[in-house]
Amino acid sequence: MRLIAFILLLASSNLISQEIKRADSERSSITYSGKHFLHKWSAENKNVSGLIQIEDESISNIGIVVKVSDFKSGNSSLDSNSLRVLDALQFPNVIFKSTDVKQENGKIIFEGVMNFHGIEKDFNILAEVTQLDGMTKLFGKFSVSLTEFLVKRPSLLTRKIDDEINLEFDLYFK
Repeated sequence: MRLIAFILLLASSNLISQEIKRADSERSSITYSGKHFLHKWSAENKNVSGLIQIEDESISNIGIVVKVSDFKSGNSSLDSNSLRVLDALQFPNVIFKSTDVKQENGKIIFEGVMNFHGIEKDFNILAEVTQLDGMTKLFGKFSVSLTEFLVKRPSLLTRKIDDEINLEFDLYFK
């Protein structure tokens, strides 16, 4: 009888120490920027879906999904060209799933897999973590190579855009 009570106590304490928080789509955003020798551009996605799992007051898992079509630059021509280049009809989402999470001193490293343009690549993403009024905020920057994801880089005046695209995320979970 004592063994059953102990197992129930352990199971219930494990459930109590876990929490799932959902991305706040009103506050969260992901922005990308790129360069060509003639100009720079950026686009923002304010329709971020995602979850974090918290165990013992630390993030233990994260999953993020954004639609390629939700990135807006403020220039409809640029946006439509981006959708064409990124084959958004065939590959509508960008997905990141963590496989391991390391946290210390207000910083966190998400080791995981990004699925973009139909290709999966391992990534390590560094983020700053802050707690605000019961919300968990994650902020960070990282870069991706278009050619690693088999994206054909468009050219203008016979020069292709830079291979590296910079991403910045500002994510709020509640």
